[in-house]
Amino acid sequence: MKTDSEVGFVLHTRPYRETSLLVDLFTKNYGRVRCVAKGYRKPNKKGVTRALFPYTEHQFSWQGRGDLKTLTQADATHSPLFLQSECLFTGLYVNELFYRLLHEYDPHEHLYDQYQQYFAHMSSGQLSELKLRQLEMSLLEELGYGLAIDTEAESGESLDADKFYKYIPERGLVECSNQSKATPGVFRGSDLMALSESEFDRKSVILAAKQLLRSVIDFYLDGRKLHSRELYRQHLANSVAQD
Repeated sequence: MKTDSEVGFVLHTRPYRETSLLVDLFTKNYGRVRCVAKGYRKPNKKGVTRALFPYTEHQFSWQGRGDLKTLTQADATHSPLFLQSECLFTGLYVNELFYRLLHEYDPHEHLYDQYQQYFAHMSSGQLSELKLRQLEMSLLEELGYGLAIDTEAESGESLDADKFYKYIPERGLVECSNQSKATPGVFRGSDLMALSESEFDRKSVILAAKQLLRSVIDFYLDGRKLHSRELYRQHLANSVAQD
């Protein structure tokens, strides 16, 4: 089976045998596809190796009948995007998250468009925490893990803006027995109500979204660590040490 000129992005690469790469692609019509890029680590007669650029849309062609395809062509559709500083660590995080959670050959055309738009925004060098949260929410929604934050899970009643709730993946929001104060992993009803309506005008809503999404994402990662998070922690530690 042969596929020609399919648009997509490089999510992850790693060395394979002596001169090749194992490459995971996020494509518009086929979802995540794993390919062998034969000879991509071997310089040509001019001493140049073929390049695959992350965060940059390509046109890919591949062939093969099994789950592991052979990449036959990869052409960037525009100039490569080279992220720097905070944007680089965020790009690494997004790609690793998609690589870990997307299922092979499960297309998500709408999510693909959002991913494409996200990195188009990143090309300006500006990092938007709001857009990152929205992309995380879209990923969970597309995978069937969407946040159920419009009602209390046990009673089915609407949230109370002044009450505190905790979120249990695959179940939903549960009203806290202790309503005296907010604790880690507990969210105020007013912030959850705003989040469910995609109203991010308050900093507390964005913070709640960050904490909530991280806990849900960690649940579905099922114990798998994200190396991009550790790299970012090391970066912050080094920055503090230099100061």
